[in-house]
Amino acid sequence: MRYSAQHVPSPSGGGALSRGQVAFALVALAVAPYAGLDSFTVDPRIAEVWPLGGVGFVLLSTVWAAGRRAIGAACAAMVLATGVTALAFDYSPAAAGWIALCGAAQPLLMMLAYRRLRGGVGWVPVRPADLFGLLLASVGSSLLVGLVGGFPHLAVGDLPSVVLLWWVLRTTVFCFTVAVIFSILFHSPASEEVLEPSPWANRLALVPVAALCVVGTYHDPSLPLSWLLLVPAVWGGLTLTMRGVAYVLLLVAVMAAGLTYLPQNQFGYAGWLPAASIVDTLITAATCFAVLLALMRQQRARLIAQLDQRGREAEHQRELLSTVVDSMTEGVLLIGAEGVHTRNAAARQLLGRPIPTDGRASWVETFGLTGPEGQPMTDEELRARMARADGVVSEVRVGSGPDARVLEVVSKQLSRGDEGAGRVLLLRDVTAQRARLRELTSFAGHVAHDLRGPLTVLDGWLEVAFDEDSDHDDIAGALARAHEASQRMRQVIEDWLGYTVVQQGRIRPEPVKLAEIARSLVESRISTVADDDRPRISLDLTHHVLADPGLLRQLLDNLVDNAIKYTEAGRAPVVTVRSRDDVEPGWVRVEVVDEGMGIPVGQEEAIFEEFHKGPVHGRSEGTGLGLSLTRRIVALHGGEMTAHRNPGRGSTFSFTLRSA
Repeated sequence: MRYSAQHVPSPSGGGALSRGQVAFALVALAVAPYAGLDSFTVDPRIAEVWPLGGVGFVLLSTVWAAGRRAIGAACAAMVLATGVTALAFDYSPAAAGWIALCGAAQPLLMMLAYRRLRGGVGWVPVRPADLFGLLLASVGSSLLVGLVGGFPHLAVGDLPSVVLLWWVLRTTVFCFTVAVIFSILFHSPASEEVLEPSPWANRLALVPVAALCVVGTYHDPSLPLSWLLLVPAVWGGLTLTMRGVAYVLLLVAVMAAGLTYLPQNQFGYAGWLPAASIVDTLITAATCFAVLLALMRQQRARLIAQLDQRGREAEHQRELLSTVVDSMTEGVLLIGAEGVHTRNAAARQLLGRPIPTDGRASWVETFGLTGPEGQPMTDEELRARMARADGVVSEVRVGSGPDARVLEVVSKQLSRGDEGAGRVLLLRDVTAQRARLRELTSFAGHVAHDLRGPLTVLDGWLEVAFDEDSDHDDIAGALARAHEASQRMRQVIEDWLGYTVVQQGRIRPEPVKLAEIARSLVESRISTVADDDRPRISLDLTHHVLADPGLLRQLLDNLVDNAIKYTEAGRAPVVTVRSRDDVEPGWVRVEVVDEGMGIPVGQEEAIFEEFHKGPVHGRSEGTGLGLSLTRRIVALHGGEMTAHRNPGRGSTFSFTLRSA
């Protein structure tokens, strides 16, 4: 695998190792020992700049994710760079080695302490506690190195001393400031920046102001202007992004370090807390103030962004819920003490008129509400029904006459146990279901009636057949009539079964020859009829159709049976079944023509209603299901069915099926 020239994935999987950042840290490491050991200008006991700890922290944080080998190599580089530079400044080998080892140990201890205090991965301070943890790690590691005499000209036998305090403050300011600045610049992804960039005018104005504040601080050794170091920190913390704050702090730190080499730096070391240490403390404090202000602004921006995101999510959920409620076929009403708060279009449609929002309006009068059976209802009774326990179903009738609708109402309390909370009413139109229930009740009555007739006849003729006084001719006649009653009952049962199948809408269409289906059912029907009463059925079927074979057979059988059934007694039934191309391309029209009694005038559509029965003076009485089944079967196949009375005598039943 080949890697880009900019980033190399770390072996530990902890992130990307930036070659540019490593190179920068190594260059800074090469310069840092020289800058520190060459700055004993104001007081020979302490260096004016001591960037070793901060530069070491930057290098270690950059290679940390690459694993222990990279960390060991970085520590070895720090020891080598510091030791060689110390030897070049005429330190003894023992002193140079000790300074080098302590110079590498101090940033390593600082890093371990910071990660321990931080309690997680990453280097960028994201909370005030992270910032104070980094400051504590800087102070603690500097103090430990000072106690073992790890700084130049700091003997262990002279401890404790004011020089130790000076070294701790000086090392802390460089470790803390550099670590904060480059942690933000090197390890803070731009994608996680939530603060808006400051206007260019603000940024350009801040640069000279920061420079003037630093110069002004170092201009007077009596410290009357030292507080100026806080000005760019506060300004940047209040207006810039985190990276912008880091750049301002870097400018202040570089200028402060540079001014230590110039004549303007007149801060000396006298007393326990000299002016130079006070300036070090001010730079540390300025760094804390700037980053703390930026962190608080960043946290505020994140909270605002989260609130905005939650607001958008809530608005999206509201719009989604509103869309769902508005698209529901059930009516939804949200009712409080003051009246209706929310309603959807379905509720308006089900109730038939605008819904009053005033809680004092009479719904009984407004919508013409009555009980499910049309009994009168008062508003108090309606409220009592709505106030019942959750999930209780009530029914009301809206309107009167043929346009009346029966609504099922489910009441739900919004807050359980709070009597003052609003309620949600769900309205569902159950008019068709109630009509269907009445139809099924009527159907059950027809079933009982139709089965009782043939069973009574069957029982009667069987009793005659079993009568000991009956002769053989009587027995034969009784059995024949019992057989007819049995066939009649079988036909009733087959009609009911067919009715159930068709109502469920299950069809399996396939190419079918009309002639074959019709011929088989005609042969079956003629074979069971005596010669003197045998119907004359002619077939003229040349088409193939796409249909369910079983339902098509039932369709034709019902139509032929209907033609025979409504032929006058004593007259041989004459039926013609023919097919032709329909006027609509791709469809076949099938006609069943008879010479029977004909459809009564004005009954062309009524005969297709369920349980509708024709004249009783035909050959036999039907169940009232046959013709309704035929139309339903045709509808399931996508066709249409009609019937009309012939000009002379008889009727014609016509239906269409898709051509195969």
